[in-house]
Amino acid sequence: MTNDTLAADKDAPLTDDTLLTERVLFLLERANLRQFWMMFLDEHDVQAPTLMPCDDLPVDPCHQTHTDDLGTVTHAELLAARIAFLMEHCEFAQAVFVWERRGGPRVGEQERAWARELGAACVRHGVRVRAQFLLHDRGVRVLAPDDYL
Repeated sequence: MTNDTLAADKDAPLTDDTLLTERVLFLLERANLRQFWMMFLDEHDVQAPTLMPCDDLPVDPCHQTHTDDLGTVTHAELLAARIAFLMEHCEFAQAVFVWERRGGPRVGEQERAWARELGAACVRHGVRVRAQFLLHDRGVRVLAPDDYL
């Protein structure tokens, strides 16, 4: 698909990894700073109009924090619980995560830890994670489970 096609057909189902990768690349292009993006798909693999950045994640996803509603949990567990709540209330079917940071396409320890811990926490909260990506200086790459497990 070309950029014009992606822009014109924003309601086209993203039925495979190639289409999903092209959409992420179209929307985010390349890394500017360290942040985390959440994108959501409906039950027909169509992207929801919500694209959410988060630029203040702690370095360690296993560091614990206390909340009034969940008690003491890790940062990854807290984020997964909030994503599950959002998905349920907005009727999203799948989540897509993009780890943005300057540098090349090699997966760093911080992205590896967050992808692993958030992925596992999402499973515990019933969140279907369609894919995780690394957005770097030259583009985007799919994070395969071997990249973070």
